[in-house]
Amino acid sequence: MNQALRDTKRLEQQTARRAGDALRGTSSVVPAFRPDGSAFDLVNPKAADIDFADMANALSKIARFNGIYRCGAYSVAQHSVMGADAIFRETGDSVLAGYFVLHDGHEYPFGDVTRPAVDLIQHWVAKLAAAANLDRPEFIDKLVHRAIGEVKRCIDLAIYEAAQLPDITRMPLYVRQVKDMDDRMLVAEALALFGPNADARCIPKGLKPPRITGAIEPWGAMKAEIAFLDRLERYLGIVVRAA
Repeated sequence: MNQALRDTKRLEQQTARRAGDALRGTSSVVPAFRPDGSAFDLVNPKAADIDFADMANALSKIARFNGIYRCGAYSVAQHSVMGADAIFRETGDSVLAGYFVLHDGHEYPFGDVTRPAVDLIQHWVAKLAAAANLDRPEFIDKLVHRAIGEVKRCIDLAIYEAAQLPDITRMPLYVRQVKDMDDRMLVAEALALFGPNADARCIPKGLKPPRITGAIEPWGAMKAEIAFLDRLERYLGIVVRAA
């Protein structure tokens, strides 16, 4: 390798290191609590970090829509269970239903960052970038959405490995079906929790209702947790005792 190539390679490596440092901030570890008080590294999650009992317990206590409706908390765990059952009822595909059970699993260490919250943060990132004369609109556009998407994907990959499932992105049809059911459940949940006056600007349009059984009414944390664990076993063969 001649000197020019060595210099180019060295420059590329230095650039990559700087980019990595910028992505990670000042630390390569972002710790978040586990229930036992130990830390979960959100930057570099591993399959060994994933505890499905903790997932069920945490998701059963995280409220959809930030809990801003007037009834009791309708949890992410209940959303995952009802959506998975609807997918199975419509397709008969237990693995697809299992992916829906897990589709919000990243929220158990990361939290539920709602769609309006992401849009609002993106709005202000764009305004701050404009104020700082950062003339990179193609980079700034949807930057927050992309960053949060990367966080979720890193955790999702650890979850898939722990569940002994292939990465869902290798199956584009599954990706579309899970996304479609997520949006359809959002519409049904919004109408059930906020009533017929639910602002149309907050929900996707033109989607058919999911084939759910029973009304969308909050179950309470314990029922949602147990149902989540039941669906893990039913659809994916993952047997876990409640936390």
